[in-house]
Amino acid sequence: MNRVDVDLVIVGGGLAGLSLASRLAAQNFDGSVLLVEPRLEYTDDRSWCLFTPEQSPWAVAATRRWQRWRIAARADAGLELSAAGWCYAYLRSSAVYAAALAKIAETPRIQLLRGHRVDSIRALDPGVEISSSAGTVRARWAVDTRPPSIQRIAQATLRQSFAGREIVLSGSFVDDGVVELMTDMHTDAHGFVFTYVLPLSPERALVEATRFSTTTLDPGVLEADLDAVLEARGWASAQVLRQESATLPMGLPVVDTVKASPAVVCAGIGAGALRAASGYGFARIQAWADRCAQALARGAAPCGHPREPRLQAWMDTTFLRVLAAEPERTPAFFTALARALPGTVFARFMADAARPADLARIVAALPPAPFLRALMHSRPRPSAAVTM
Repeated sequence: MNRVDVDLVIVGGGLAGLSLASRLAAQNFDGSVLLVEPRLEYTDDRSWCLFTPEQSPWAVAATRRWQRWRIAARADAGLELSAAGWCYAYLRSSAVYAAALAKIAETPRIQLLRGHRVDSIRALDPGVEISSSAGTVRARWAVDTRPPSIQRIAQATLRQSFAGREIVLSGSFVDDGVVELMTDMHTDAHGFVFTYVLPLSPERALVEATRFSTTTLDPGVLEADLDAVLEARGWASAQVLRQESATLPMGLPVVDTVKASPAVVCAGIGAGALRAASGYGFARIQAWADRCAQALARGAAPCGHPREPRLQAWMDTTFLRVLAAEPERTPAFFTALARALPGTVFARFMADAARPADLARIVAALPPAPFLRALMHSRPRPSAAVTM
């Protein structure tokens, strides 16, 4: 290589890219870093939630956390779960962005380049060349955190789509300290649908209409779902503070997180950061960012997002296949899990901390027939090319 402009290029300044850059800043990484992000400004555009031990850094930093959560089918009072030593934590994107950006701004060796999109990543021998709307730069390594392409999302087993609004309820809402994790569960022509409510204060709540579907839904379907939820609860006239929406791929085909060159690795949602069976990814991205920053601090190459443990990947894949094949039974599956599992087992499973005995209880809680059918009719899926 004739020249090296920077040691590391981070492609994409979303959660994964910002998390890695802020870790490098905190560790006083002595290499030069360029973070390339298409957006010009960071706004309060999303929320991240996770099940986590009460004393974890993310529980401490949370905007709000709860010790109880509810799961209920339509016209059912449902079940409340709790887990000693665990909580459900909510982090506002504005707070996460601000903390990461402040840390990055303190470090002159890390440059955040906003308003520019990477067009190509070309492997060299050695190193890598990154071309963007700002020009071309050469680096020792690149970490590609861009979201998956529309084509790859279409290959997911299911899509978890939601539309949400943070609303002010003018005293008409009673904050009972319980998260509606999955309530009003039912199915219709578009698939499985449920309501998700985070009580943020006695006057404010984040309300989302969420669907699992095998095809990408028109945004109007989700907005109609949300309008119906707010109308049914008497919240249709509430003041809307902000809105958020997304489509999360559940069960993307496995890809190699190292591209054609070992100088380029992949991370974030496109590299499998979301838990296939739930769509949670915040804690997994933070754990990857820690490992990757530690490797770079040692002078080693960056690491991509790790593969799923084999047993967990098999269980999650089978579960998603059943949900895709028999959506009408999905409310009963989640209700059965809520009834059979202690809150600690449920929380550990959602937090990727399940023990072997936990997995055995989960298998025992579900009816065997649909899962046997899913195994009998499953076919190997071809590996997908990495198109981030």
